[in-house]
Amino acid sequence: MPKSSVKNVLVILCDQLRKDCLGCYGNAYIRTPHIDSLARRGVRFTRNYVANPICMPNRLSLLSGMFPANHGLWTNGLLVKDEGATLMHHLAAAGCQTASIGKIHFEPTDCAADAGSCESFDRWRTKPDMEGFHGPFWGFEYVELQDGHGSVEQHMRPWFVERGGRDDMLVPDANGVHELPNHLNSSAFVGERTVNYLRGVRDADRPFFLVASFPDPHAPFIAGRESVAGRSGDDVVMPVGSPEDLAERPAHYRQHLDGAWHRSGARQPAHPGGIPEALCRKRIALTYAMIEQIDVNVGAILGALEEQGLADDTAVIFTSDHGELLGDHGLWHKGPFFYEGLINTPLIVAMPGHARGAVISDALVSAVDLAPTICDALGVSAPFYVDGISQLPVIDGASAQLRHSCLLEYRNGYSEKDCCTKALITRTHKYIRYQTGERELTDLQNDPVETYNVSGQPAYADVEAQLADGLLTLLLQTQSKKPIQISLA
Repeated sequence: MPKSSVKNVLVILCDQLRKDCLGCYGNAYIRTPHIDSLARRGVRFTRNYVANPICMPNRLSLLSGMFPANHGLWTNGLLVKDEGATLMHHLAAAGCQTASIGKIHFEPTDCAADAGSCESFDRWRTKPDMEGFHGPFWGFEYVELQDGHGSVEQHMRPWFVERGGRDDMLVPDANGVHELPNHLNSSAFVGERTVNYLRGVRDADRPFFLVASFPDPHAPFIAGRESVAGRSGDDVVMPVGSPEDLAERPAHYRQHLDGAWHRSGARQPAHPGGIPEALCRKRIALTYAMIEQIDVNVGAILGALEEQGLADDTAVIFTSDHGELLGDHGLWHKGPFFYEGLINTPLIVAMPGHARGAVISDALVSAVDLAPTICDALGVSAPFYVDGISQLPVIDGASAQLRHSCLLEYRNGYSEKDCCTKALITRTHKYIRYQTGERELTDLQNDPVETYNVSGQPAYADVEAQLADGLLTLLLQTQSKKPIQISLA
């Protein structure tokens, strides 16, 4: 293994970004030159899987190395105590300065009117006194927060107002287009403030662990007129599959297609049978516009690394908290729908002294592997509670594959609507088991578009039995390691 020259780590995190919405992953219609350049000097993974397909659980899995069942944040909207078991706390104890700019979303961003005494930090996100608060927060010693989508909140609010921003600029027209100029959107906030941290906030004498987290391209599907200019719904990659593919999936798939399912409860159907093609193309075009704005600001951040003389000793990791169904099989958004577009996310690692240039790896990687990989690159032992494994040998080229499978978890919440689901992904198959007894099995080798649920078919009986056993074994192997055992009795 080559000697590490990694001193600092920059994680660039997007929200609800599919990997096939990037040029380096084969999209010919989108312009992402800066992210593509990162891929050309690093390793681009094609089989990187979330630990959970929604925001809060997978974000904490990425930055703790634990599965949601073990870190406790198993769905959105939970308020759990920071017990110090995060990568940030661990690296801070090893001497790193830790910072986050943008969306981190470890706590609820709102509370229901009947929630009583909600102690969520983010509930007071619009108070003026947040401007003077920069941490500590979940192991980050410095934060500038912006968790909203299509809105201006938290630390972005004074930045926005000082630059002449007005809330009426954010109001979209019927086509999902607003008048907010690009230099005032949330991606510009994350880009500019990350550059500001690199230039002037950080202590130049200490190594840093920095997360630049863009709130886009998360729904709602809205973008500024300036960024939409020149982009047509004709020039998009159309979804795979069709609503007919849902016939043999559990009932909530078809209900979601009709607009009648949401994890918080049933909703009135907006587009029974799925949305029309014209609206589908429009949504994808708006998504591309948001992503291209992210790329511009990724370029600014990478430029600041060069300008500050940090490029040669800073590992840069680009990923997303989860994907987006984006019309595949007629479905949109996220939830317990285990199609590849939602759960198989982009991961690009450019690591001085480690990552080889323009390498494509099909190694199985889990979200829980990010934290131990970062620890390994920095020469810091991973915390005892980590569920993941370091993927540094794959990045170095010393190993082609370290995992045989990936575990995914989903739990719905909302009292009587609660439903727990576990999934096992192997190189060839995807097996999903619900607490209701429902099952899904997809033959990824022979059915990459995931048209068929072959669970229960006699021809797959042996495979399904092996996967069910493998899922149980992995669940047993990943039981929580906390708290640490201190005596015999």
